[in-house]
Amino acid sequence: MGGTLILTLIVLWACIPVYFGSLAHQRSYPDRLPVWFIDMDGSDIGNAMRTAVQANINTNTEAKLGWIIKDASNFPTVTDVSNQIIDERAWAALVVSRNATSKLISARENGDASYDPSTAMVFLYNQARNELATNSFIVPFSQALISSAAANFAASYASHYLASQSGNATAMAALIAAPQTLTAPISYSMNNLRPYSAAVASALTVVGSIYTIIFAFLITISGYGIRQAIEPYLKIKDLLLLRVLAPPIFYLPISFAYCMVSLCFKVPLMRGASFPTELHPAPPSCFSSVFIRYDRAGGFFIFWLYNFMGMAALGFSTEAMITLITAKYMSYFLIPLVRHACLATPSMSNTTEYLMSVQIICNVAVASLPITLEPWFYKYGYGFPVYNMAQATRTIIFNTKSHLGLNAGILIAWIALSCLTIPLFSFIMRRGDMLAAAREATSIAQKHNNYTDCNSIDGISPAQETLDISKNNNANANPEVTPLDEKDPGHDYDPPVLQYQSHEIFDVEHQP
Repeated sequence: MGGTLILTLIVLWACIPVYFGSLAHQRSYPDRLPVWFIDMDGSDIGNAMRTAVQANINTNTEAKLGWIIKDASNFPTVTDVSNQIIDERAWAALVVSRNATSKLISARENGDASYDPSTAMVFLYNQARNELATNSFIVPFSQALISSAAANFAASYASHYLASQSGNATAMAALIAAPQTLTAPISYSMNNLRPYSAAVASALTVVGSIYTIIFAFLITISGYGIRQAIEPYLKIKDLLLLRVLAPPIFYLPISFAYCMVSLCFKVPLMRGASFPTELHPAPPSCFSSVFIRYDRAGGFFIFWLYNFMGMAALGFSTEAMITLITAKYMSYFLIPLVRHACLATPSMSNTTEYLMSVQIICNVAVASLPITLEPWFYKYGYGFPVYNMAQATRTIIFNTKSHLGLNAGILIAWIALSCLTIPLFSFIMRRGDMLAAAREATSIAQKHNNYTDCNSIDGISPAQETLDISKNNNANANPEVTPLDEKDPGHDYDPPVLQYQSHEIFDVEHQP
C-alpha cells in the first residue's frame, strides 16, 4: 500500500498540473483572439466607433480582445466579411454599415418612426468554432465595448443636436415623431454565422474523447490478458500480426455503436446541408473548398470514420505502451483519465513514465479551449489526436471551416507511429525475456558445477562422503533396514531444463 500511495502521488503531481495549467491562464490571453473592425460608413458613426476601438487597443487591461482595424475597401459587402469569419481569418468582426450616418440624419430630419438603430452596425461571429471562447470572451468583451461606445455617441450626439436645434420647431416636431434618433441613435445586431445549437455536441467534442480512450483501453487490457496464455507459443511474426490486426476489428463495431448513440440524441450530422439561410449566407465559389455539406447518411459515415481513426490512434498507443509497463500498472490509467488526467507511471523507466503521461494528459488539456488561450507550451495540441477529432466533429456537425484532410492525416500518422512502436517494443521485451532465461539457466548450471567439481580428500566428492556416512549410520542403527537411496553416489545431479517456449527463441538446456 505504501508503494501504491507513493506512485499515485507521483502521478498526481506529474500530470494534474499540466491539465490545470491549460485552464489557469485563459483570461491572460484574450487579446490573442483577433477581432476585426471595418468602417463602411466613413462618417460620424464610423469615426466614433473607430475611436472607441482604438482606445481599447491602446488600453493596458487584460479584458480586451485582439482588435484589428481593417480597410473597408477590401470588403465590398457584409457577406464578404461573413465568409472571412467562417474561413476563420478572425474570430469576429464589427462592421459599421454603409451610409449609417446619412440614414440616421435622414430619419431624424424626416421624423421616420420606422428607423431601426440596430441597422447601424452588425457584429459577426462564429460560435461553433469554439463555444467556450465565444461565450466567455468574444461576445461579452465585444458587447461591452460596443454598448459603451454607442452610449457615448448618443450622449454627445444628443447634446450637440439639442444645442444647435433648440429653437427649430420643425426639427423638434420631427424629433418627437422619431425619438429613437436622439435617445438611442445607434445600436447593433448580432449575427451568429455558425451557431453552436446542439448542446449534446459538447459530449462529442470534449468529454466524448475520454470515453473513446476508455473503450480503446478496455480492448487493450482484454487483448493483453488473452495473449499472456498463448504468447510463449507464438512466433514473433504471428504475435505482431495478432497485435496489429486484431484491435481494429473491435474498434469498428465500438466506434459504430458510439456514433449510433449520437443519432439517438439527435446530433445534427446533416447540419452542413442547412445552408444558405438569411443569417448564414451561401459561400461564393472562391470559398467552396472550406464549406462542406453532407446529408444525414454522408455525415454519419464520415463521423464514424473519424471516430474509428481517433479510437485507433489512441488505442494503438496504449497497445504499444502496455508492452513496456505491463497490466500491473495500467490500473493507474482509468481513474486519472476519467478526471481529465493522464496515464499512470510505469515502473520500467522514467522515459516510459513521461511517454505515457504526455500521451493522455496532453490530449485532454487542449480539447476544450482554443490553444491560443493557453500558454505557448500547449501548441503541441495541433498535432495530437483528441484536438483533431474535436475539430473534425465540429466541421461535420456545425459546418465550420473544414480541416478534415489535415485531421485525417494527423490521426493516420499516429496510427502509423504506433504500428511501428508495437513491433519495436515487442522485440525489446522478448529480447529481455530471452536474456533473463539465459541468465537463469547459466546461474543454475554454475551452481551445479560449483557443487560437483569441488576437490575432496582421496578423490571422494563431498556428496559421496556424506552419503557413505549416512549409510553407515543407518546400518549401525538398524541392520535390517536397507538404505532407500541405492543410486550411484558419483552420478551427477541433473538440474532442471529451462526453455523459453517459442519457435523464435532459442532453448536453454543443460550441458553436462
